[in-house]
This record gives sequence, C-alpha cells and structure tokens, in this order.
Amino acid sequence: MGNERAASISKGERIQSLDLLRGFALLGILLVNILDFSGPALYRNSLIHSTGAADRIAEVFVFVFAQTSFYPMFAFLFGAGAVMFYSRLEARGQSPSRYFSRRMTGLLIIGVLHAFLIWHGDILITYAVIGFIFMLFIQRSARSLAKWGLSLILIPSSLFGLLMIGADGLQVEENGTERITDVYQTGTFLELIRQRAEDWYYVNNFLMAPFFLLSILPMFLLGGYAMKSGWFEKNPSVETAKKWIKIAAAAGPAGLLIKGMPVFFPASVFWSYMHQSIGGPLLAFFYISILLLASYTFREKRIVLFQLFTYAGRASMSNYLLQSVICTALFYSYGLGLYGKTGSLQALLIGLSVYAVLVFMSFLWFKRFEQGPAEKWWRRFTYRNV
Repeated sequence: MGNERAASISKGERIQSLDLLRGFALLGILLVNILDFSGPALYRNSLIHSTGAADRIAEVFVFVFAQTSFYPMFAFLFGAGAVMFYSRLEARGQSPSRYFSRRMTGLLIIGVLHAFLIWHGDILITYAVIGFIFMLFIQRSARSLAKWGLSLILIPSSLFGLLMIGADGLQVEENGTERITDVYQTGTFLELIRQRAEDWYYVNNFLMAPFFLLSILPMFLLGGYAMKSGWFEKNPSVETAKKWIKIAAAAGPAGLLIKGMPVFFPASVFWSYMHQSIGGPLLAFFYISILLLASYTFREKRIVLFQLFTYAGRASMSNYLLQSVICTALFYSYGLGLYGKTGSLQALLIGLSVYAVLVFMSFLWFKRFEQGPAEKWWRRFTYRNV
C-alpha cells in the first residue's frame, strides 16, 4: 500500500492538457469504432461503402477526419504518460522499470478481457506488448526519442509506399459479412465470444504485427519526446507555443490532403497506405498541437468544451471500456440487437450520444472520486499484489 500511495497522483498534480487531449481522442476513437460496433466494417474494402448521400457523407467525414488519426494520438499520449510515470518514480527513489513492467502486465490483462468478452477491436493488448519494447527507449534523451520516432515513421512508410505504386485496382474480396451479421444480431454469448476471437485474429495476426509496431511505437517515442521537451508543463514556454503553431500549419493541410486522396482515388493502394501511415499521424499532430495551443492561449479561462473533454479524459481507460459495454449492449444480440440495422449517420449520432453520456457520468463520478474504476484497479495491480 505504501508504494501505491507514494506514486499516486493528486488532483493538483494532474496535467490538465493531457486529460484534455485524452478526452478528445476518446471521442475520435468512438466515432471510428461506432461504425464497427454497428456493422461488419472490419470486413469491408473501404469505410466508404454506402450509396445514400447522408450515410456516405458521414463515412467520408470519419474516413478523412478520424480514421487512423486517433489511435496514433492515443499512442502519443501513452508515450508521454509513460515518461511521466518513469520520472515520478525516479524522483521518489523507486524502480520505474519494475513497476512499468507490472503496469504493462495489468494493461495486457484488461485488454484480453476487453477483446474476448466485450469487443474484438481492443487496442490495449497491442499497447501493452509494444509498451515492453518502448522500455528499451524510454530513458533516452528527448532528441534521441524524436530521431527514432520520425525515422520509424518516415523510412518504412516511404519504402512500403514505393512498393505499392502500380498496385492499383487490387481489392480484398468481402466474404462472410452476412454470417457475421447474423451472429452479432442473434447469436448466443458463446457464439459471440468465438466470433470476437475470429475478428480479433483477423487484424492482430503475425502478418500485421510489423504494421502495428511501426505505427504505434513511433508515436510512443514522439509522445515521450514531447513530455521531455516541456509540451505538458503547466506554463510552457513561448518557444514551445511557436513550435505548435508551425506543426499545426504544416501537419494540418498535409494530413488532410493525404487522407483525402483515397476518396478521389478509391482504387489506389498507394494512397490507401499513405492515408494510414502518413496522413493519420500528420492529422493527429495537427489535433495535438491545436489543442495544446488553445489550452495555452486560454489557460486563464474556463472553456466549457475543454472541461467536458477533461472530465472524459481523466478516466480515459474506464470510458474506453465503458463505451464498448454500452455500444455492444445496443448493437449485439444480448442487448437491443441493432447490429447491421442502422445507417452510418444513425450510428454516428448514436456514438455522439454515448459520448455525451460518458462525459456526464464522468462529471458525476469525479464529484466523489479521484480516479476512474479501471484506473484504480490498474494502479493497485501495478503497485501491489491483487
């Protein structure tokens, strides 16, 4: 108990800008995931598939502004949080590697339960596994983390991108969506567990492992760089704010251009790859820099929207898990069974409603408690035997 109490973060120690970014990222994750909660999006060639105008506009919006941008954003924040975790334990004379290993083990346990008992689209397992690899880098200098992070994004993406030029027109055949829809609409809980396992392995297999490593580890590294470079200080320097302006000015237009190209060239394998490998992280950096700049600019004011994001972000893991519980209850057979019965626009509106519920629940929760329930268990697992 002593170690847990020693490492606890008081309300006054919390970094508000981190919670703000986590809350915003949670919204983006939900807007992407809701299309998978509500139908077999995992097995479609493209997120943009509807013929109706309203649904198609909703899909284009998610494809350009959200897809492949928010899990890198969460990875960036994970890396920043890991560096903060290390520095606080080192300052207290404790072993950060020992406790971080336990922290990743706890995250892995939560991820396994989430993936196979609630929803197949879990990202926590991947974060936990790559988190162990991140330990090899976490104590390097900010400059070293930046070099490694940028190199792991730019070099592989350039090489793979060149290999994909000329591969236009290749499509993966869509199979089994009717069977999958039937399972999630009417299947037993055991049948759903089997389908979740199949869906999870469809994405998280050995062939996909290099892609996940090269898309998530660099963002961990760059998040670590940001933390060590003072991006999340309560009063960041003017030079840091100017850096955010430069990043936003460069990353925003470039990210939107790259992410929008597959809309105009849907058969292009090259642009589809660039959409996720380069466009996604660029837009993530745009969101991060703009929000940090806004938080810096209006730091003396109480912006309601920022406060709402912050409430959700303070319990980001609990809310991430809870959104899966709520959405599967809405769409799966053991709930309302709406899977495959809603259009994309309807699904997005449901997702926004779920997020509003999560914000309100977080607001009520933090009137009485300092931590979200999942965060509290995770901390206890990290610092003592459970």
